[in-house]
Amino acid sequence: MPTKSGAKTITRDPAWLGPAVHPGEMLLEEFIKPLGWTQVEAARRLGVSVNRLNELVLGKRGITADTALRLSRCFSTTPRFWMHLQADWDLHEAVRRGSAD
Repeated sequence: MPTKSGAKTITRDPAWLGPAVHPGEMLLEEFIKPLGWTQVEAARRLGVSVNRLNELVLGKRGITADTALRLSRCFSTTPRFWMHLQADWDLHEAVRRGSAD
């Protein structure tokens, strides 16, 4: 039913979110690989364990506020950039799973 405000209803189709890219994939493909770094080198520069970084790039771990701060310092981005990537991913996954009932 249309509303007087003209607001549109968001459908349950996850396609409205666009293609889903985990922040870890973005990190690997757009930042680490172009610099020619290994995950070991990137982990060292970020001050995190190789295991933590590997879980992130494999999509097994999300971006935390701490990680966003580390990434922003290392790659001259902002913490919000990384947090927004994570929020977009989380929303996409929630819609895909049908959590938005």
